[in-house]
Amino acid sequence: MMSDLIMDGSIRIGTRDIETVFRQLLRDTGRAQIYAMIGSPIGQVKSPGFFNRYFDEKGLHAKMVAIDIKPEQVEAFFSFMRTECLGRGCIVTVPHKGAAFRCMDEVSHRAGLLKAVNVVYNDDGRLIGDMVDGMGFLVALKSRDFSIEGKRAALIGAGGAGAAIGQAIAQAGAGELLVRDIDPERLVHMQRVIRETNPAVTISFQLNSLAHTDLAVNATPLGMNQDTRLPFPTDTLSARTLVMDVVTQPKVTPWLRAALEKGCEVVYGAEMVYGQFGWLGRHMGLEIEDPSPGSEGIKGRRKKEEGIGRD
Repeated sequence: MMSDLIMDGSIRIGTRDIETVFRQLLRDTGRAQIYAMIGSPIGQVKSPGFFNRYFDEKGLHAKMVAIDIKPEQVEAFFSFMRTECLGRGCIVTVPHKGAAFRCMDEVSHRAGLLKAVNVVYNDDGRLIGDMVDGMGFLVALKSRDFSIEGKRAALIGAGGAGAAIGQAIAQAGAGELLVRDIDPERLVHMQRVIRETNPAVTISFQLNSLAHTDLAVNATPLGMNQDTRLPFPTDTLSARTLVMDVVTQPKVTPWLRAALEKGCEVVYGAEMVYGQFGWLGRHMGLEIEDPSPGSEGIKGRRKKEEGIGRD
């Protein structure tokens, strides 16, 4: 039974054959339309819950399942998805965004620039990818009535999500972007992305302080689950800075907790995830609108996060 494959709401394929797992899923869901979300680890993800509530509300015979697959299984996963035309769409999370990009038949200009994919549409066996982390980021900022235009932003992390957020910050017209990452190749890639997106943005890779920043974003996995590390020291942080984290579990990460103690307004990781909901859905052929500023979707999740702090 499918329940034998699911722990904490997600499937760990392990050494199982991908085809066997999917055929069992089809049997156990009454041949529902399957949408997948792949990554590793996968237990912390929020998107399947958002989509399954949407499917239930719309009366659609569909299900999104989170699947934990290893890097060496990514190509086989997309090969099976393509040849079997199984599933109209798939969401991709860390660490598979770069590998997913290399498996696509076609990608958006944005995904081509970032060389990463986080959502896939299966067009009768032709896989089309896009990268919308940055779009979700902008929707989340818009929900806070925050405009990045002309502002000074600090970004910690230049990996898949970080590069997408950097590209979105440049696209939105930031005045200055300060970036920190331990990988020099990622910084070279980030510079190329920013220059192609908006050459007017001043970019620096010498992030030594958060003083005088309008926005500070953690785009690294630091702080996920039981990790107590901070992505950057917060001693120079002041209440003027809006602070954001891409990590969704725990809701109040060490980074956000330190910011709250400084009196900062914070944007939770789940807000960026929910901000992508419409972009992800539309790419997969679903009619989903973006939440409007101050909408109950984001406000309700924010209130829950501020009141509880954990699932």
